[in-house]
Amino acid sequence: MRKILPTLLLALAGSLAVPYAVGADAAKNPTYGDWGYNCEKGPEGKDELCYVFQNVTKKEGGQLVLGARVAYRPDQKDPLLVITVPLGSLLPPGAALMMEGVDPVKLIYFLCASEGCTTVATPLPPAMIAAMKKGEQAVIRVAAPNKQVVGLPLSLNGFSKALGALKK
Repeated sequence: MRKILPTLLLALAGSLAVPYAVGADAAKNPTYGDWGYNCEKGPEGKDELCYVFQNVTKKEGGQLVLGARVAYRPDQKDPLLVITVPLGSLLPPGAALMMEGVDPVKLIYFLCASEGCTTVATPLPPAMIAAMKKGEQAVIRVAAPNKQVVGLPLSLNGFSKALGALKK
């Protein structure tokens, strides 16, 4: 089992499909490059939370390899990032959003379920947002149980427009 999980993570990272953003209704759920826009009702059905997202899946089978969501909360000025990565990631070191020339954003895991392990909503510092708006790709770094680090690519195609639409 210990040998299977690192191999699975490496295989997933090596066999990624094109990122996709799913939207049922283009007017209500538009896409911006590789990023989608969606809104969901809150737990009591009153408040609406809107976010931009990207899902990266395996070429074969469509298994989620990386899910990213960015949203604003009314009480915070910086957008929040939530990442979902495959099961089999080593939990204690957490994950990290990496871009060249910017300090990494450390992401702590919150919950693991059948879809994968999800991080706590983490504020994106202004320097990281600026780099993401200018860049083409970021990397989500995760560790396998054998402590080998795997980088999962996150396309930034359309990120700037998606974030702009979210802020409106």
